[in-house]
Amino acid sequence: MRIIEALCERTGFLFDQTLTSIQAFGNTSAASIPLAIDEAVKTSRIQPGQLMLLYGFGGGLTQAGVILRWSL
Repeated sequence: MRIIEALCERTGFLFDQTLTSIQAFGNTSAASIPLAIDEAVKTSRIQPGQLMLLYGFGGGLTQAGVILRWSL
């Protein structure tokens, strides 16, 4: 969560705008983003047409990010 909070500070995103799966599943590595998106779709936090910034990071300084427009 510390890293996610720091990312929010640096990008100007509100923490309330983030999707996380840490609380429910812990650190799930590569499954974290799909798990968070699944929960957000089920609870209507993601709407078609919204822009999303997906950013994943792991051990060994592995990281990747993408901006996409959500459609269902």
